[in-house]
Amino acid sequence: MRDLYRNTNTFMIRTPIFSIDNYYEFFRKDGESDKIKDRLLEICNNSVFREAILVSSKSLYSTIIDFCDGKEIKKFDYFLQSIYKYLIRMSMRPTPFGLFSGVDFGKYAEETVISYENDNFKKFARPDLEWIIKIVKELEDNHYKNLTFKINDSIFIKGERALLIHSTDKEDNNRIGEISIRATKPFMRTYDLAKDGIEYNKLKYILIDEYSIEDESKIDNFLKQLIEREFLISNLRPPLTVLDQFDYLINEVKKAEIEIPLVDELTEIKEKLKLYNETPVGAGEETYLELYKKMESVANVKNILQVDMKLNLRDKKINKKIISDVNDLMNILLDLSMSIENPEPFLSKYKQEFIEKYGQDREISLLEMLDNDIGIGPPMNYERPRNNRSLDVSVNELLDNNVRDYFMEKYFQALKTNSRNIAIRDDEIKNLELQKIDYENIPDSLEINLLVKNKSEDNLSDEFQYYIGPNLGSTSAGKSFGRFSHMMSEPKKFFEELDERNIELIDSEEYVTCEISYLPSEVRNANVTRNIHSSEYEMSLFTNGSKDNLYRIKLNDIYIGLENNTFYAKSKTLNKKLLLTINNMLNPQTAPNAIRFLNDISLDEKKLWYKFVWSDVYKDFSYIPAIKYKNFVIMPETWKMNKINMKINKKTEFNEFKNQFNDYRIKYGVPQYVYITFADNRILLNLDDEQCVKILYHECKNSFNEIILNSYEEEGVNIVKESHKDYICELVIPLTKIKQETISDKVSARMLSSDISSLSKERVKDPFDEWLYIKLYGISSNVDDLIAYYISEFCNELVEEEIISKYFFMRYVDPEQHIRLRLNSSQEKLLMIYPKIREWLSMIRKKGLMTYFSIDSYDREIERYGGIELINIAEKVFFFDSIVTEDILRAKREGSFDFCDEIIGMISVVHYMESFGLPYAKQVEFLRSQVSSSEYREDFKQKRTEYMKLCNSNKDWEGLRESEEGNILIEILNKRRKIIEYYGNKVRENEEVSTDLSILDSIIHLNCNRMFGIDREFEKKVRALASHALYALKHFKS
Repeated sequence: MRDLYRNTNTFMIRTPIFSIDNYYEFFRKDGESDKIKDRLLEICNNSVFREAILVSSKSLYSTIIDFCDGKEIKKFDYFLQSIYKYLIRMSMRPTPFGLFSGVDFGKYAEETVISYENDNFKKFARPDLEWIIKIVKELEDNHYKNLTFKINDSIFIKGERALLIHSTDKEDNNRIGEISIRATKPFMRTYDLAKDGIEYNKLKYILIDEYSIEDESKIDNFLKQLIEREFLISNLRPPLTVLDQFDYLINEVKKAEIEIPLVDELTEIKEKLKLYNETPVGAGEETYLELYKKMESVANVKNILQVDMKLNLRDKKINKKIISDVNDLMNILLDLSMSIENPEPFLSKYKQEFIEKYGQDREISLLEMLDNDIGIGPPMNYERPRNNRSLDVSVNELLDNNVRDYFMEKYFQALKTNSRNIAIRDDEIKNLELQKIDYENIPDSLEINLLVKNKSEDNLSDEFQYYIGPNLGSTSAGKSFGRFSHMMSEPKKFFEELDERNIELIDSEEYVTCEISYLPSEVRNANVTRNIHSSEYEMSLFTNGSKDNLYRIKLNDIYIGLENNTFYAKSKTLNKKLLLTINNMLNPQTAPNAIRFLNDISLDEKKLWYKFVWSDVYKDFSYIPAIKYKNFVIMPETWKMNKINMKINKKTEFNEFKNQFNDYRIKYGVPQYVYITFADNRILLNLDDEQCVKILYHECKNSFNEIILNSYEEEGVNIVKESHKDYICELVIPLTKIKQETISDKVSARMLSSDISSLSKERVKDPFDEWLYIKLYGISSNVDDLIAYYISEFCNELVEEEIISKYFFMRYVDPEQHIRLRLNSSQEKLLMIYPKIREWLSMIRKKGLMTYFSIDSYDREIERYGGIELINIAEKVFFFDSIVTEDILRAKREGSFDFCDEIIGMISVVHYMESFGLPYAKQVEFLRSQVSSSEYREDFKQKRTEYMKLCNSNKDWEGLRESEEGNILIEILNKRRKIIEYYGNKVRENEEVSTDLSILDSIIHLNCNRMFGIDREFEKKVRALASHALYALKHFKS
């Protein structure tokens, strides 16, 4: 197998604070009810356990103190279950959270050694961002005159309104839509003055002077509103992309010279934080409570402190063979991912809408595009805010039938043989003959989370047993590391390496790197987004960034284009595409639409390794064996409990539940140790322990749609040890794609982010404003007759009478098939002949050639056809090509020639290239860049001699002209030759347009559309046959 990925120099190690031994020891003790309180007291008097609870849940900590003091605990069962859950979590779940689990960072080596120092753990407490932002907003509210402000980089000017993509104000949290105010002249002047930051008083007095305002309070109120609504951002707001936001705040407050006690209080809190961080885990309760009390007195919010923990590992090496093993896994998973058709239905539909609205060669403002009023709105599955249109896209992902059958057969084999595993084998997958994944579709980087064990007690063997972790991994390398960068010894070096790897994979002249950072509407979630990065540029919304203004990108500077069916983002100011990075694990689906879209397109056309095909096959099964590949358990053995297979309801008492569950265990073979799983959150239950069964019982009672049980990772030996204790170990492995030279098979274009606005009169022609645009629906059965006779006769008569100067048509589906007919003339003439047009439309409807029509604005594809200087010429090309199409369809109908459509198409394509001024060698290169040499090769061989003769343009198409019908065809095609020649010359003269081949590609596509209808595969066949014919003529062409 080929290696797709290489490792970075660093991986992450995650373990819980307690060893596995704590878990087993706890359940080995006597479980009688009179002993339970003794066991609880032992746990609750454990200082490490107690401090971890204090950091996580202050209310439960208070209950623990009461319990240890001998006080009676109300709802004792719930208290008992909480203690059980936390103890299990601290012993068996390595996902970092508070003092329950921690992280460290290792290196690859020839051997595996991971072991603890004597002092196992180090605390990293810092103020919660909810607490920091609370202080910032209070200072912005009360001391704004001492501060410097800049505009929020997410502002979107829409007509007479200024909008923000969301709000961090509690009052606005439930308002998913944009926040807006009037874009008055004072606002626009403020927008300009504060674009790079300005002192409040300076801004204020400029506005007073320029607008001759006598009452200062009016300007104060105006600016204060902008501050409160977050249109203006103060210098106090800390970047999320620095290592220490609290230190940043203290420094900025000091610089602002705000003479209030807060300055000293913040400094005092910083010292108390340091003191707490220096206490060993289990010895910090008192210090923590003092710190908490002090911070609470400064800003009383729900979340005051964020605490992380670093593992103090002495040895942290793992055998680099793990990378080879993971490469094998990625090969098989990515190959299987190719069996999923339309994996991103919403984004696929959105691309169609983008092309429908803007064409293929135009770059459009991101914020304008996503706007429901002036753009196409967000994709249909976005919610912040939602699209105004009705949902009309199927969300079904279609799976290859052979793959579905394969996994069904494997399932039944497992049941028949009483096997608890389904093993995926390389030879079996090869026999499915799946399409191989293209290099471009392989993710550029990823992270995979693996619970790693040795296969034997002999650590030197380094034969690993892997279990994919419950949260699987991430879509790009570095995401899991961002929020822990303050605990890394060399974070800058790590992210620089990732940045260099990313740049290696792209055209560095065409792209710049940009990190996206924003303050979420639920401010506490920003704790997850804290990170550092090495991107050259940064976009920070609702807060400041870590880069100076020269390397700051604003949201309204981002434009979206579509190239080779893939979305990309571009900075209009820099005229560079953006390689976007988001080094955090915040769920992008909770982000404002603009951020989510930028995240989604960074993965556009990339296959997701964790989109497991069997999930669809087995989605309705109540039991699924473990899915294995080599030494990987990809998915654990799974049981889906519901009220049907458990035969219980919400009124079922515990004893009855216990009996029913014992029957369920026997029937389905549920082992002693299983996880109860909620997404990536899980608790390991000992089903022989009654308290654990009670936990399961209460979960069933609280929410009994479906309860998922997963098997425990019993096989293998843990690789992290301390003395004689074992620790569950999860590794986060970041991987980057190995660079591979690729030959593009696409016609590239230089897209245009035109200065012509979307609403410009040059771009959008309203009905009767030089153009009348009519859509004719219900035309499928007689469409060729409609074009060849009725459109041709009516429109050419208008041209001959000089009522219109030109017209053209094309075929379209949206989703109904229809003809798009556009007539060009002055407004006066178009209004004058409209009654005549209505008569004609009524006539063709009566003849059954169409059922209804609509009139629309004509949005000209200016960029696609060369810009504003060339669009008029392009429209003349469309006019003459429409006449040629009508004549050919009519000649076919009347028997003037009986060429098949393939031959007509091939000759037309070659004629287009000749007329456009493309030399023979370039013609071959152009077509062979679009289709492979193997496509339709057998079809070509069957008529090789005929195809070569008819497609040879030598001596004015001598071979084609040997027959009368050939003469008729070439004379029809020559009607468009001069205008295409002229257009080709003008395109080559203008250096600012899309490449000439891109334009040629587009006009040939439209010709095939007019001639043969909407059939991309037939068009591909025509291009392939023409390519083969021209290549075969290489010895006949000079």
